[in-house]
Amino acid sequence: MHIIDTHGTLTAQSLSKAHRKPLRGVACGVLVAIGIALCIMPDAGGSKPVQYIDYKTYALYLLDFNHKEHRCLLKLYGKESAWNPLAKNGSHVGIPQGKSEWLATQDGWSQVRWGLSYIGNRYGEPCIALDHWSKYGWH
Repeated sequence: MHIIDTHGTLTAQSLSKAHRKPLRGVACGVLVAIGIALCIMPDAGGSKPVQYIDYKTYALYLLDFNHKEHRCLLKLYGKESAWNPLAKNGSHVGIPQGKSEWLATQDGWSQVRWGLSYIGNRYGEPCIALDHWSKYGWH
């Protein structure tokens, strides 16, 4: 339906306005992705990129902005390591508390990628891993 707005311009509007919510979700995702892209900047005079986003935001990006799974991952890694890449618990290290010497030498972003790969291969998704952790105290 086309109507004339208060400024005399022609605008298109849906009778149901049902299309607005999905578009807002897409727009939010696009804006977050742009923000992440703008925050990954090269270090002045150096060749190594410096990450300006935190590990939790990076995890949301890796989860394709799936907020439900992200909330589960926030709880899981919050309990495991408090999102600290230097965390140690016996032979388990890093943000995902993996049993890997390689993991201990990696930065937090690499640890998040490794942890999500582990969860994907073993459980399929973070909420299932959190359920397992809640029942058994480990994942």
